[in-house]
Amino acid sequence: MQDTQQDNTSVLRGAFDRGAAARKATVGRVFRAVETVLMFEGGQRTARRNAWAAVCADRNRARARAEASDILARLNPTPGTGSH
Repeated sequence: MQDTQQDNTSVLRGAFDRGAAARKATVGRVFRAVETVLMFEGGQRTARRNAWAAVCADRNRARARAEASDILARLNPTPGTGSH
């Protein structure tokens, strides 16, 4: 009996999650439509500038992540690499 209730709960939870995802997609479409209507040349410049800033920030995070990974690799060498 309890297993059946857990199964029903997981089915309902999955259906709710799919519904939430559909609502998010719809809200996203509405925002894109409003953005398209309100977007003018100045807004496009701002959007491009914001996009470029995001690209630069992503590159900086990737560079920092790679640097941190290199440092950790040097501090914790993999066993069996020949250093005794």
